[in-house]
Amino acid sequence: MYLHELDTFVKHKLHIKYYNRFMDDFVLLLDTKTDCIRIKKEIEKFLNTNLKLKLNEKSKYYPSKMGVNYCGYRIFETHRLLRLNSKKKIKVKVKKWNKLYLKKTLNLEKARCSLTSWLGHSSHCNSYKLQKKILESCNFIYSNCTDEKILEQIMELMEKDYQKVY
Repeated sequence: MYLHELDTFVKHKLHIKYYNRFMDDFVLLLDTKTDCIRIKKEIEKFLNTNLKLKLNEKSKYYPSKMGVNYCGYRIFETHRLLRLNSKKKIKVKVKKWNKLYLKKTLNLEKARCSLTSWLGHSSHCNSYKLQKKILESCNFIYSNCTDEKILEQIMELMEKDYQKVY
C-alpha cells in the first residue's frame, strides 16, 4: 500500500505505459537508454522526496535482448525462463531428498509439497523438459508410487501447462 503513490506517479505523472510492480520490485519498459536514465532519476527524486525511500543499488537499466530478471523468471520479449538459481536450488533439494529417502528419513509429504510448489512456479515459463528431468530424478516419487496415479497426474498437469505456453 505504501508504494501505491509510486504506482500513481509512474502511471499518471510520467505516463509510463509498460510498468509492473510486485511488492518492492518493479519493472519499466522504455524505448531508449536516454529515457531510462531520465525516468530513473525522476523516480529516485520522487521516492526520496515523497516516501523517504531510496532505490536499491541493483536498480539498473538493460537492453531488452538481455531479458528482465523479475519475480523468479528471466523474461524476454518472446518467452520466459526460470532464474538459474531456481534451477540450481531444486537440483540440490532433489539430491538431498534422494539421500534422505535412501536413509529412510525423508519427510515425503514435505518433499512433495516443496516439489509441487516448484512445479507450479516453473509451469509459468518454458520449462517442460526441465520439469520432466527433475521429476525423473526424484527417486522417492518413483519408488514410493505403487499406484502410478500420482505420477500420471503430475505428468498430465505438465502437459496442460506445456500446451498453454505453446
